[in-house]
Amino acid sequence: MRSIRYSLHFPLLIVATLVFWLAKDINFPVRISNFDFFQFGLMGVLHATALVVSLRNRNANHPIIALCFITLAAVWSAVTPVLGLWGSIVWTPILWTPLAGVFRGGHFGPVLIFLTGSAIGAAGYWLLVRLFWMKSLRRVDCLRTVALCVAATLLSSVVLEVLPQSLDRTVNGDISSLVLTAVWWFAFSISLYWSEMSRNAKKSAETMVGAASLNS
Repeated sequence: MRSIRYSLHFPLLIVATLVFWLAKDINFPVRISNFDFFQFGLMGVLHATALVVSLRNRNANHPIIALCFITLAAVWSAVTPVLGLWGSIVWTPILWTPLAGVFRGGHFGPVLIFLTGSAIGAAGYWLLVRLFWMKSLRRVDCLRTVALCVAATLLSSVVLEVLPQSLDRTVNGDISSLVLTAVWWFAFSISLYWSEMSRNAKKSAETMVGAASLNS
């Protein structure tokens, strides 16, 4: 049995995307050097809430535990961009290769920061999900989650890059944030679904093999 009711979870993610869009103009005094911690924290709150509401085991969904999970998800989401910026320093040698001129000529630097933040955010959030709700997840599932989230971020960046340049900068910025967030959310949740389906398929196969052994 799956831990999450995905038939409920994915529609909730659509609602969360709408809420995130409606909250784009909300400003709170939690900025440092024009960095809006509220918006990034809201990303974590919305996905974590959609996850908690969709849990199949209602007995495990204790309000205090759920609140701790959502709070930690919000904090992790808020600091992930900073960690992505710091972590992107590992890409510095690439930027000094003979192809550095090509990289600097486009938007490769910011994309590397996005990808690094996506990987760090996915890994940390996956650990929270495993710690609180899905202890059966394995290391290979973490690698799958990180890979899907990074691929989703890269694909979103490519799509946004080809958007008409005539779009107003403010609108374009809002669209970029919405697309990157929503696609990342769905990639993360799809990775959880994939992990659970793989685990259930493995158990079914083992059961069939065991039954065949007994009958032989």
